[in-house]
Amino acid sequence: MASHRVELPCKASGHPAPKYRWLKDNRPLEPDTRFRQSVTGLLIERAQPSDTGTYVCEVWNGYGNAEVVGRLLVKEPLKVVVSPRKVKGSVGSQVSLSCSVTGSEEYQLSWYRNGELIYPSNSVRMTGQNRENLVMAGMAKSDGGAYQCFARTRQDVGPGLCSNGTPKILASFSEKVYNINEFVSLSCTVKGTPEPRVTWTLDDEPVVRDSRHRISYYTNTEGHVVSHLNISQTQVPDGGVYRCICNNSAGTVSYQARINVRGPASIRPMKNLTAIAGRDMYIHCRVIGYPYYSIKWYKDSNLLPYNHRQRAFENNGTLKLFDVQKDVDEGEYTCNVLVQPQLSTHQSVYNMNIYFPRLFPAVPPTIHPFEFPRFSIGQRVFIPCVVMSGDQPVFITWQKDGRPIPASLGVTIDNIDFTSSLRISNLTLMHNGNYTCIARNQAGRSGAPEPAHRPSSSQICGATEGPGWHLRKGSDTKLLSGRLSCSYHPVGVL
Repeated sequence: MASHRVELPCKASGHPAPKYRWLKDNRPLEPDTRFRQSVTGLLIERAQPSDTGTYVCEVWNGYGNAEVVGRLLVKEPLKVVVSPRKVKGSVGSQVSLSCSVTGSEEYQLSWYRNGELIYPSNSVRMTGQNRENLVMAGMAKSDGGAYQCFARTRQDVGPGLCSNGTPKILASFSEKVYNINEFVSLSCTVKGTPEPRVTWTLDDEPVVRDSRHRISYYTNTEGHVVSHLNISQTQVPDGGVYRCICNNSAGTVSYQARINVRGPASIRPMKNLTAIAGRDMYIHCRVIGYPYYSIKWYKDSNLLPYNHRQRAFENNGTLKLFDVQKDVDEGEYTCNVLVQPQLSTHQSVYNMNIYFPRLFPAVPPTIHPFEFPRFSIGQRVFIPCVVMSGDQPVFITWQKDGRPIPASLGVTIDNIDFTSSLRISNLTLMHNGNYTCIARNQAGRSGAPEPAHRPSSSQICGATEGPGWHLRKGSDTKLLSGRLSCSYHPVGVL
């Protein structure tokens, strides 16, 4: 992105130490104060669109040479400007607005008034190749308001007239140490359209308002929302990681920093956690009190990390597990906080310990594929759905055509442990449709749909009437994530 720092990696080793040369588009790189060779590659400060091109890093010494080639594309952010910025018109007059876009040659424009999409009408015209001109005739008082044009590309969206609607934090608080009973005031200033809503959390739990914790907000003269969290008679449990979360319909942004309150160090109680096998997992040790000297993690009495998939951050008490594996990572985790320095090898060290409840990596469920045979009107139907694997408890539900099955169809569902069955006592044409068995556990969900025939499609036949449809199974049958996709070809006529 334009104006950002870019590094093109190129690191060589050898003896004697290799020399470097950079080329851009097959020409030696022009001298520029923004370009600097580092030990790991070429640094480009404040990248510009003109920096786009093919770069070659050549390295050599007395024993040989090598090169690496890469392509750099520098794009400008999508920017939209509406002119004129302010318009005063009289009732019945004509008003024209123009929208100019930079940062992309291909885009689509749409116009909004007070957040509502504007459509062409007898009095509203949009002209230009990309509808960049908005012409409104016969203006009425009700036409007053804030007008915006939005430019959209495949990668970006840019609003004009107002700033980007996504919340942006303009000012916030920083990490600080307080004494007991000291007054604490934290604030976040945010802008966005529509006006963002600000909420506060302490160690990922919502801040509860009471006589000591006050939350307020107001809109300043620039239209920015300012939210304050004030804490009176601060106590040790008031310490921790505070986060202000700002959200509106355009998006969410947050900021966090640690507030330390002097006092004996301890650890907040921690809850059971369930990790999903194959994904990364973060475990937080929430320490209150100050000062403390280090935070260490243990698993089954073994100091972490002891393999490449574990990373412990001693400064903030976070443990990261990469690519969680059920058989290896399941166990009891201990957070250990050192609250006194070790003055000599023989002096005892006081440790405040809390045992993290067991961590259980979960496995998503998988469903055995099933299919409907050909049925006729008035027959009884019984279809089982079996969850072959996945951690329990497993919750199984059914859908018809992507929605819950209506009670009026008289379909009976029986769930027992890891199985479920669908029963229809008297089949009618109303039962035609696409049925899906969905299994969920804490790790995720799996669905195995089974289509029922409709005359306009070439799927499997459910309820038929008259001569019926004779089906032969196609050659393309696949099971993907527990979802059965089948091709069937009807022959014969109704």
